[in-house]
Amino acid sequence: MKPLTPHWADQAAARVIASCGDQDVYTVASGITPSGTVHIGNFREVITVDLVARALRSAGKKVRFIYSWDDFDTLRKVPKNLPNQEMLAENLRRPISRVPDPYGDDKSYAAHNIRVFEEEIGGVGIAPEFLYQSDRYGSALYAESIKHALEHTETLKGILNEYRSEPLAADWLPTAIYCSKCQRDQMDYERYLGAYDYEYKCGLCGNEEKLDIRKTKDLKLNWRTDWPMRWAYEKVDFEPGGKDHSSDGGSFDTGKKIVKALWNREAPQYLQYDFVSIKGGSGKMSSSSGELITLSQALEIYEPQMVRWIFANQRPNTDFAISFDTDVIKVYDEFDKAEIAALGPVPANPGKWPVLRRAYELSCVADVPAAAPYRAPFRELTGRLQIMDGDVQKTWDRWYKGTAKGSLDKEAFWSRAARAWNWITNCAPDEFRYQIFSAPVKVELSELQTAAVRALVKLLDTVDLETIEAKELNQKLFDDIIHVTGCDGKEFYQAVYLKVIGRDQGPRLPSFLKDLGAERVRRLLSDV
Repeated sequence: MKPLTPHWADQAAARVIASCGDQDVYTVASGITPSGTVHIGNFREVITVDLVARALRSAGKKVRFIYSWDDFDTLRKVPKNLPNQEMLAENLRRPISRVPDPYGDDKSYAAHNIRVFEEEIGGVGIAPEFLYQSDRYGSALYAESIKHALEHTETLKGILNEYRSEPLAADWLPTAIYCSKCQRDQMDYERYLGAYDYEYKCGLCGNEEKLDIRKTKDLKLNWRTDWPMRWAYEKVDFEPGGKDHSSDGGSFDTGKKIVKALWNREAPQYLQYDFVSIKGGSGKMSSSSGELITLSQALEIYEPQMVRWIFANQRPNTDFAISFDTDVIKVYDEFDKAEIAALGPVPANPGKWPVLRRAYELSCVADVPAAAPYRAPFRELTGRLQIMDGDVQKTWDRWYKGTAKGSLDKEAFWSRAARAWNWITNCAPDEFRYQIFSAPVKVELSELQTAAVRALVKLLDTVDLETIEAKELNQKLFDDIIHVTGCDGKEFYQAVYLKVIGRDQGPRLPSFLKDLGAERVRRLLSDV
């Protein structure tokens, strides 16, 4: 079938339909090991699947969107950003679903990371069916699949050895087991005895045990076998993967061969997604190292729809950085322009408009609005909030209340204002931050600066700052102050900024004076 639009998500959906044929349900899958705080780089996988799921639904297809939590994986490293480091270190080599929560809030280390991320993605309109692998393995749901893999160990070894410089050991098995006594996975030996029988000896506590695959809660497949097994078990039609899985001989390459050889099923349609970095940071984020930015932290700066739009606007196989520096202003401006264009009429020459419109549609947390709400320009908003000392209500009442046309405009303003203030207080460079003095302060000024400041106070008696345009006010500052007093323009601006915010530079002066208002400017300059 032809894609609904040229957008990459619609193209991916069309490939899924073409490869799978007509089905009652199309299954799309995502998942991760919650080995540490789940970060914005991990979010790229789940948003990629969500966008393709939406594209499939737009094509009239029923979709099952599953998200697998690999919480039966091993704790191999203690992330640096977590409390209770000693306790976590004592639990190394145990399944993360059986490690205590270092925060003391949830039933396990894994459960804490899972709960936080599930709440985060719910806030951006993502609601998959969550599958918890500790429960599924622990209930022996995969017992027959494990038995099948063990019976085909030599086939698995042959496939994996194709991509290895050294062959797997003669006694290699496609499984891993946790000791029932000490709960760790370091064994002296593991043996498959045929049928459902399995035995091991723990290399740490010495426990020896023979068990029934159908009854144990401690046995699992290793990753290279587990992933294709689940493709077959869940009948997955689409799943993306990161660069590490997509390399030659990576787990997708081996998985394709394993799922065909053992379960006679084709691998799902696949998209590689690349790394997400933070502008100003370096390298790949890592949950296990603790060097990361979470989705919640991104949502403190960007509105939920904007987070979705940032990812919908990028092809998955391109690296990109999320900005927390001054480029935040640029991102907001670009979104505002895109929203207006997307909700406007179709251009005579559409060009890239269909992709722009589709990215906007896919970014919406809920329904696509009929018209764009009023969006306060981000740069303007950061300045006005600082003039009001971060008071959103006063900022709304002073500048935006009269512009709003309804509740959606008000909601859009408050959402953006909260994030603008977060950016100013936590991320903005020093040159963007200032605080207005509450009373006149003593500043040493030259004679020309003093004359220019007095001329500004006099000018306020002849102009209405509420109605005059910034461009016209700028001309008056030059004609009636700089030209008349002979004060250098830069020195005049410096004098005003020093008297108002205690710095020799600040926002564009005409707009700044208008936003301050005549009464406040007069008060702060009254001692000159």
